[in-house]
Amino acid sequence: MIARLFVLACLALFAAPIASAQTFNGQEQAEIRAIVRDYLVRNPEVLREALDALAERSSAERWQQIKADPRDFSIGPVDAPVTIVEFYDYRCAYCHAALQWVLDVSRTRRDIRIVFKELPILSDASMEAARAALAARPQGRYLQFHQALMSHPLDRDMTTSDIDAIARRVGIDVTRMRRDMNNPEITAILEQNRAHAIDYNITGTPGFIINGELIPGFNQPLLETRIREAAREARERLTSTR
Repeated sequence: MIARLFVLACLALFAAPIASAQTFNGQEQAEIRAIVRDYLVRNPEVLREALDALAERSSAERWQQIKADPRDFSIGPVDAPVTIVEFYDYRCAYCHAALQWVLDVSRTRRDIRIVFKELPILSDASMEAARAALAARPQGRYLQFHQALMSHPLDRDMTTSDIDAIARRVGIDVTRMRRDMNNPEITAILEQNRAHAIDYNITGTPGFIINGELIPGFNQPLLETRIREAAREARERLTSTR
């Protein structure tokens, strides 16, 4: 009887709720709960392992959502073993400083994919520039526009006229861009980016996430160390599956 109930307990733990409700009567469910409780009290490490596994799975699912959003602009192979996600603000001095490094990595490393995520947190101009960049993306000039916005001097205000002039200079239809900036999808993307930043405890810009690990700020030596580690981990995973 005990063995049967232990099996039922395992089924209760791993089966879908509907299936367990259909399979067990009230007495069996009470017995299962008692056995599971007793087992976990006697073996608390099992619960810790389960919680650790759940946290790991949740983290993996969160990372998958962040790195694979088709609405984001990205550079590099979709199946690259290393993915860098950058959260940035167009009026952030450290984001400006990181720009050339990001571009150099994208040009020299074919094993890296870089995903761009706007996180306008510094000013109204930051928000307007982010909305403009997202609205212009369907026109196929995102990277050129991104670089130009990042190159606008920080000791000068970024006005609506400045944003329009920058867009026009890189070949963007400004009338279309301004119309598309009002698309609710733009707001949804920015809200999602902010939610992801909160999940990863990103409190400032830039925030880099490399294969799921946050590197806050523009710390080039630390970023490059993490890239080497991530590339090595990816090679080891590939080797172990062969």
